[in-house]
Amino acid sequence: MDGEGDWGVNNGEWCIVNRCWATLINLSYKCCSPNASYYSVDQDGEWGVENNNFCGYRNSTQKWNDRELRNDTRVEWNAFKEKWDNEYKDNFERLSVLPGEDESSLNFGWYSTTETIPSICWGTTKDTSDCEEFKGTVTYFKDLSGTSYYSNAVTVKNIKRNTTYYYKRKLNGQWEKPIQFKTYDQDNFKILFVGDPQIGGAHDRITASNNYSRVLTREEGNRNDAFNWNVTVYNSFNFAGQPSLLLSAGDQADEEYAVKGNEYDYNEESQYSAFLLPKLMQTIPTVPTIGNHDSYTENFKYHFNTPNNYASKNYTKYYNGNEPGYNYFFKYNNILFVVLNTNAPICEEFTEIINKAITKYPDTDWRIAMFHQDLYGDGSTHSQNDGITKVLRPCLTKLIYDNKFDLVLNGHDHVYTVSKFITYTGADNYGGYGFNSIERNKVYHKPDGTLYITANCSTGNKLYKYVKPQLDYVYYHDQTYTPTFGVMDFKKSDGKVTMTINTYDVESHKLVDGPYILEKDIKMVNNNDNDKCWSLSQGYPCCDPDAETIYSDESGDWGLALNSNNELDWCGIISGVNDNDKCWSESLGFPCCSDENTIIVESDGDGDWGIELNSNNEWEWCGIKKKGNNNQTTTTTKKTTTTTTTKKTTTTTTRKTTTTTTTRKTTTTTTTTSTPTPSNCVEDFGKCGGKDYSGPTCCKSSNFKCVSFGEYYSQCIPNQY
Repeated sequence: MDGEGDWGVNNGEWCIVNRCWATLINLSYKCCSPNASYYSVDQDGEWGVENNNFCGYRNSTQKWNDRELRNDTRVEWNAFKEKWDNEYKDNFERLSVLPGEDESSLNFGWYSTTETIPSICWGTTKDTSDCEEFKGTVTYFKDLSGTSYYSNAVTVKNIKRNTTYYYKRKLNGQWEKPIQFKTYDQDNFKILFVGDPQIGGAHDRITASNNYSRVLTREEGNRNDAFNWNVTVYNSFNFAGQPSLLLSAGDQADEEYAVKGNEYDYNEESQYSAFLLPKLMQTIPTVPTIGNHDSYTENFKYHFNTPNNYASKNYTKYYNGNEPGYNYFFKYNNILFVVLNTNAPICEEFTEIINKAITKYPDTDWRIAMFHQDLYGDGSTHSQNDGITKVLRPCLTKLIYDNKFDLVLNGHDHVYTVSKFITYTGADNYGGYGFNSIERNKVYHKPDGTLYITANCSTGNKLYKYVKPQLDYVYYHDQTYTPTFGVMDFKKSDGKVTMTINTYDVESHKLVDGPYILEKDIKMVNNNDNDKCWSLSQGYPCCDPDAETIYSDESGDWGLALNSNNELDWCGIISGVNDNDKCWSESLGFPCCSDENTIIVESDGDGDWGIELNSNNEWEWCGIKKKGNNNQTTTTTKKTTTTTTTKKTTTTTTRKTTTTTTTRKTTTTTTTTSTPTPSNCVEDFGKCGGKDYSGPTCCKSSNFKCVSFGEYYSQCIPNQY
């Protein structure tokens, strides 16, 4: 026994009985002697240091999820291996089920080997005798190993909650067997989330199952992870009971090749076949994200029929017309989901898709973003790379905080991390972040900041380490060296909505972390308010529900919001959304003024104040109900189709002082207020140049500069970069 491994004698010759596992990782690594100093543990085993080099402890065990070593699923695993090799791995026509643009629709996608019109027949009887046929589109995609593949997309509409449906797919002109699909309560429901299935990532892993004689092949890695992904899906579904969605934070497949070729493409298609293999995934919508491993081919785009896609010319040019998929969004019950492709770090693209999403669905209780790269994770492999900390983080921190997202889900680093509530601290800190504290088992009512959760690898094939010492924005991290899944539990009762988040071990269902509990007051708005966005006909979106009325005209009330160019622009306020008729000052102990034309005596952070005689014939403060007024300053010009008009304003608004014995505050101060003025220069991290760009090329902040990132795109970034 030495650093090479355990030796024996065969026919008088020395031979290796058990090779040291460390030598398979690097030929320079040996197994440790008793004199070695302990160093650390990772997915492959325990490590020491000896003679200024790493060594592996010979009796340590690997941590990654090698199914060949598990006895509790030995029978199922042996049966699966045969089916995978002979039946499963070459089936590229598996069905994907995604959300539609909202909870009343579903998007189906799949490959076929014929160009026949695709259909989904959808109904409520088990034999589908009452089903309605929804037809879709078919597009030629590619030839692979002598077979032509076509991409099919179908949308089913008018789906109701709390209903059991049955549907069947027409594949290559033939109807398949019906599948049951249930919908659940729109007010009380659960959502599953996972990170990095990364099927095939087990390739080149060392394993004790072959006495460390060799690493796993690509095919063995795919098979191992296909089985483990099935376990993750079935165990998480069984634990949650009746989940409504399954969210995946990217890297559904593992294949990542720079040189495209038939062998690698076929391998990736086998990995997507494994991802779509669990039959339970045909019973609820899955929400996939483009990970870095998904971004090298168009396979993701043609497998998944994503809703509300957006891609600008810059985005298409970034991929030379071969984009892997798109940024997209959808509404599900009372949640707005925005799913970003952060492999294409175009801040203008992110701004536009978020604006489109909020304009279409402004009144959801919750806003959740999902993208692959971990913006506030702490994995040692990726989280501190410049592409994240200097490019994605400055852009997205501001966008997410300014647009009041409650939660962000990430993957990428294969280690579980929960942030504190992240805030944006502004350009004075070079786009830096701030944070507010968070604790488990504590209810946070409308917290200031966004919670970021980085999920671990959900198949357990790659399990990495985190940064030490712990970063300031991190609340908790853990590497359990086991696959995990998360459950988000949404409830509505007593005038409030809550989101409770827990993370569990796939195999044992042991609680890994949580609960984190967020709470809000229910938004009392009409679900069809988007249909009442009267300003769209004039070329302007409608405002966020919290927007303040800046101006009123014959069309309605107007507010201000950042547009797609990150510039302040007009937006229409939907009547009833802001509940301006409600007396806001009653909660402060004062009535509202009876005369809507009461003169504003004072303005503060709560609103405008006047003075009226009360029932005792005494002067008393009263709150002036919010309505359109022209007492604030703006230089924004609202365009119309026939003329260009500037909203009439005065330059400043000065509070008048009054002599009265009524006291509401300890001091009386005369101040001047005015609304923010849009700039002709570009906002921080906005686009400032590129081919076909005709906007301003200067940056609004003096400590930002316009920097070119290629022929088609320039961006305002801090001077220090």
